[in-house]
Amino acid sequence: MLAVVPERPVEKAYLRRLRRFGPLLDEDAAALEARLGRIEAYPAGRDLDSARAAPMFLLSGWACLAHSLRDGRRQIVAFLLPGDGIGFDLLTRSQHAVQAVALTPLRARSTQPGFSPASEGLSRALAGAAAAQQARLIDQIVRLGRQTAYERMAHLLLELHGRLAEIGEARGESFHLPIKQEVLADALGLSLVHVNRTLQQMRRDGLIDIRGAQLTLLNRAVLEAASDQSRS
Repeated sequence: MLAVVPERPVEKAYLRRLRRFGPLLDEDAAALEARLGRIEAYPAGRDLDSARAAPMFLLSGWACLAHSLRDGRRQIVAFLLPGDGIGFDLLTRSQHAVQAVALTPLRARSTQPGFSPASEGLSRALAGAAAAQQARLIDQIVRLGRQTAYERMAHLLLELHGRLAEIGEARGESFHLPIKQEVLADALGLSLVHVNRTLQQMRRDGLIDIRGAQLTLLNRAVLEAASDQSRS
């Protein structure tokens, strides 16, 4: 039985995210709020595709889009962070190719049945969010196809920090990384041993610091050069 959690005004990560993709007037935000349902909590490992009948926004916690092979191997296609929508665009809609899975305990808010954008501003914002998701998918293809393990890790860490900073969930160059190295391995197409060695090498090179689940970027310029993000 899913726990129903009362809404708190501070949990508006999806509005902060949407406002990045175009002007979102107060009336646009109010119209969106009126079309959303209750907040629900999901445990880590929950298949969100089976849980949702309508698009939803993540309020807290991390999820992913993943494709699993019959032998149990998994390729994570995209990370879904607080403020992200699931089911509003082609990539994140429920389909056989990828599965939406909760990586940590999370809270989400679904749209009401028959949801449609109530204004041009909201339509543009949702379209912008879909375009950003597509751009990250291209980045993921390049990471897996052409970058070394070191470059892949640098690129992904910069991406995660940037996306969390957009909604106020990064503190300076530090951010909470609540996932295990096995998850990073599934996202980067590497073995667990290779992920661990790469992170240790980055620490020795003075590029990152890891204390528990807190990761700090120590040398952004070198990370950007390694990941080729300076061009974007």
